[in-house]
Formats: sequence, C-alpha cells, structure tokens
Amino acid sequence: MVRNLFARWPRAPRLAIGLTLGIGALLSGGCQGNLSASVKAPESIQVAIATGAGSDQVVRSSLKRLADQMAGDFMRVHPGASLHLRFLGEAELLESVRSRASLGTGPDLMISRTPPVVALQRERLLGESSLSATQLDPLSLQFLANFRDGNGYRALPFLLQPSLACFNRAQVPQAPTRLEQLISQAAAGVRVGLPLQVDELLWTASGFDADKPILRLFSDKEGNQPRRFSPSELGEVNAWLRWLYRANVQPTVYFVDTSDELVQRLETKQLDWISCNANAIPRLRRSLGSKLGVSVLPGGTNGNPARPMARLLVISFGRDSTPSQRRLAESFALFMLNDISQNSLMQRAFGNMPVNRNVIVPVKDSPVLAAMEASLAASTVPSLQEGVELRQRTEALRQLLKQTIYGEVTSQQAIEDLQNLAGAPAAALSSAPIRNAQTSQIPNPAVPASPLRLP
Repeated sequence: MVRNLFARWPRAPRLAIGLTLGIGALLSGGCQGNLSASVKAPESIQVAIATGAGSDQVVRSSLKRLADQMAGDFMRVHPGASLHLRFLGEAELLESVRSRASLGTGPDLMISRTPPVVALQRERLLGESSLSATQLDPLSLQFLANFRDGNGYRALPFLLQPSLACFNRAQVPQAPTRLEQLISQAAAGVRVGLPLQVDELLWTASGFDADKPILRLFSDKEGNQPRRFSPSELGEVNAWLRWLYRANVQPTVYFVDTSDELVQRLETKQLDWISCNANAIPRLRRSLGSKLGVSVLPGGTNGNPARPMARLLVISFGRDSTPSQRRLAESFALFMLNDISQNSLMQRAFGNMPVNRNVIVPVKDSPVLAAMEASLAASTVPSLQEGVELRQRTEALRQLLKQTIYGEVTSQQAIEDLQNLAGAPAAALSSAPIRNAQTSQIPNPAVPASPLRLP
C-alpha cells in the first residue's frame, strides 16, 4: 500500500528515504521512451504540484488522489524510486521554488498551468530536459510545439481542461448554439452568467473574430513598439465590446468576477446557464444530478464555433537535480504522458482530457465527452508569452471590462485603453481602474447604461 506522500519535503530531500514498493509488480510496458525501465539504485525526487488559482476543493482533492495513485503506480514500475509530492496554490509555487532553489533544493519536477512556467524560466529556475524527439514523438502530444525552445522544450503539455456551457435542463431545455440565441433566451427569462476574467470570457469575442487580434496584442512585441489594432481589427473588437455592453442591459444577464462564483450560483439555482470549465462538471453533477446539461459554447453570427481558451496543465523540470534525479524525473514525465496513464487520467478525473493523441476518447458513449472533444477541436491554447501577458494584466483587464459594461467608457475609449494596457510594462500595472469614471465621456448612446447586477 502506498503511504501518504502529502507531507512536507524532508530536510535533506537529496537523500533517498528508502521507500520501496513492490518488486517487479509492473514491468516497463506502462512506460514509453528510451529511459531505463527501473531505477538501479535508490533515488528520491521532489514533485511540486500547483493546484490552481481557484477555490474549488473538490477539484483539488481529486488532483491529490490522482497524483497519489500515479506516484504509486510509477514506484511499482521503478523499485527503489521515491517520489515526494507537495501541493501548493498557484500563487505559492513561484515563491516556494525561489526559496528552495536558494538552498539548492528546488523541486525536480513541477505540474502547473503555463503562467508560472514563464516566471520560473525568466528567473532561471528551470532546468533543461534531455528528452528527445525519439522519446516524445511516439506520444503524439498536442501543443508540444508551443513549448519548443531551441532544440529542447521549456515544458511538456500534460492535461487539457476545455471550456463549456453548463446549464440547468429544467430552465434551459435546449442549449443555445449562437450568441444571439443566448441573448434571446435571456430576454425570455433564462438567467445567464458570464465571467469577467478575460481568459474565461474571450470565447464571446470569437463570435466577432475579435479574440485573435486581442491575443496578438498581448503576444511578443515587435521591437520596442507595442502592437496596435489594424482598421479591420478595430471593427471586430468594437463590435465585441458593444455586444458586452448591450448584453448587460438584459435584466437576466449577470457578470461576476470569477468562474468559481458562476459555478456556485448555478449550484444554488441562482443562475440557469453559465460558461464553465470542464473540471467543474463532477461538482455540478453532485448538486444538479440529471438536471445538469453540458454543451459547447455558443458560436458567432458567422456560423463558426466559439473559440474558448482551454486550460492546459504542463510538466516542467527544476534546475537543482542531479543527473540521476533528472533521469528519474524525466522517466516519471514520460510515464504520466504514455497512452495508459493518459487514458486513466481521463477516466478518473472527469473534466481532464489527454494531450496524447493516441488515446481514444469514447465520444459515442458520452455526450459530455463529445462536447469536450468538440470544444477542444475549436479551442485556442495561447503561447507561453500570450498566456503570461494576459495573466499579468488580469485585474486591470477586469476593471476595463467592468467600465465598458457599466457604460462608464465608450467602446472606442476601451479600445484605446486596451492597447495602452498591452503596451504597459508589467511592473507598471496596478489594480486601479484604467480610466477614472469622472473623466469618462458619455457612454455608448445605442442603449442606456446598466450597472452590473448579481442575482
């Protein structure tokens, strides 16, 4: 039996602690790649897992159970190996790695979303992986090219969490397939919830083809000059911002600060339809049961599907590993990415989808899995730079969206502020509103201003 691994890292983490499980219980068939099938001498590695920025305890508990199971499976394949797992909030990961790296005891392997990886890379707290194309190509990993750095990779994609629509079937018998249908249902009394987190709301921009210009705005700059919208892009972004403003006029459309709050309000039947992340589905099933409906997000008037931003968990490696620890960490990474492990993760942690294309998703057996697969087929996964630029500006973007939806600024003013925000250095950012409401010009005249409302 695998003992509880969720404890503090030992004071001397570079010493093997003698945890040895099962001799040859499983052979190397569960681990792909050219690394050795087992560890010849006892070895210990530290694994840091960032449990995300949200407050969903169900998701965190599920991740811990899965990591425990996977660590146990790996150690059965590798007698003599010992994995020490530590769970942190996403905000704590960087500080923890900094502190331990100053003592030369940083983690050997990390699992997190992409923004911490960029921060760790900038501070030179990541190590170089020796994994080759020969080892990785058989896994057919989606989005691997996003992480290429010269001849190697800054990180490896691990799991995908698609964005979906979640709704109460008792109030929404038929899921809307277009944005105009969503607003029509809201006008008929369906209580619709949307988040003010730009990465969670950008799917609505795709209905106007405004998502790609916004992502380009926050990508690497060309020289020292920040990017600006082209004339055609200005029209697309303006149409999206005006749609957000008009949507808020509907008395049953509610904008809230976080996706966690949307899930809570659907659970308590204060909302009927929300955009949600797939990892919230198990939680919502417990509260709504058979009344829970799941579908892809509504597309635009152009007939194209919505392009949500999928969440991506990645694997990265620390800089303080010895050669044998690095080999063990890479072996564990390949183990987590092989066909068997990825299939198991999909089944055990519903809401997580494999990055390994060899894994067959049983979409014919599950309409929800079919919706998740369809969402991913149209999803956007930002580059590392795009992702971190957006995350660094989350609060400022939230304030800008609020001002636009309140009608405190015109859509034209919001576009100018958006371009200025993208060009501002991260060190200059603050949570203050982009533009003081007292100095704002008259809001969009098409419809009267409407405050943000909570159910």
